[in-house]
Amino acid sequence: MIVSEKTGIDEFYDLADRHMREGRYNEAIRIYLKLAEVHPENESIVMSLAWAYRDNGRVSDAVRCLESLLEKELGRQIFTGFAFDELVRIYREESNHPRLVAICEKVVAVQPNDVSLLTTLGDAYLGAGRSGRAVEVFAALTEMEPDSPALFCRLGDAHIAAEDFDSAEDAYNRAILVEPSDAPRFYSTLGSALFRAGRYERAEKALKRSLESCPDQPLVYCSLGDALIRQGRLADAGIAYEEAVRLDPVSTGGYYNRLGNMLAGENHHDMAIGAFEKAVAADPRNPFYSLSLVKSYEAEGLYEKAQSLGLFPR
Repeated sequence: MIVSEKTGIDEFYDLADRHMREGRYNEAIRIYLKLAEVHPENESIVMSLAWAYRDNGRVSDAVRCLESLLEKELGRQIFTGFAFDELVRIYREESNHPRLVAICEKVVAVQPNDVSLLTTLGDAYLGAGRSGRAVEVFAALTEMEPDSPALFCRLGDAHIAAEDFDSAEDAYNRAILVEPSDAPRFYSTLGSALFRAGRYERAEKALKRSLESCPDQPLVYCSLGDALIRQGRLADAGIAYEEAVRLDPVSTGGYYNRLGNMLAGENHHDMAIGAFEKAVAADPRNPFYSLSLVKSYEAEGLYEKAQSLGLFPR
């Protein structure tokens, strides 16, 4: 194939695109490379080449193309961000937090007042474990956008990562002041974040406030039950899960299975058995419920009961 400056690129683009659709990435790459040699000023060719490299598993080559495009984007008055968005996606998929932080810092240095770019930088800091810097970024963002509850929530998440739980709760409360109608969701999100951080008492309080704002939330009752189990309050956890079942009887099997898994995870297999038995009774055709029940039977030494379910050959 001969590509010259006099030759229109459309027919070659179409051929390369057809190769891409057919999964013939090497052929597409060869065409894009020749097109790029003849038309070095055409950035769409380099972007297509980057996608071909990416889909062919040659991620480092894709990154090289995208970073060259990013340098050009940064030199313009209007930042389009096409290459930046692709790089962010690649670095996130690879969990390459140092490189993600580096390109976000570079872009924000050129576009310091862009809320979207700053948010991406804050998230990059969180992914890299640099919670202090994330707090700084999200605090600045809430000053720039004081009517954005989402940014106050992100600030709260950054405070949780930094183990400043009082400040985290303050940030979420600010979000609720901005958007009171979303209080149930914000309290639930806060409770889940505190649970993941191992702050089960604080999680319990946040989840209860969510339910005070809106009692008809079966999944929040399940989350509350999880927080109670982690505190060793098993009877109270059972009550919370029973309320979830009452509110959403269609999901009875799933809720009891979740309860059983939480109890089994804390080595309370004696109580997990009861939950799994209820899950199996609600949906006898679900093999996962029965398998979970078998494991708890065996953990309690109830091998005959485990065999009686008939899941394994004798």
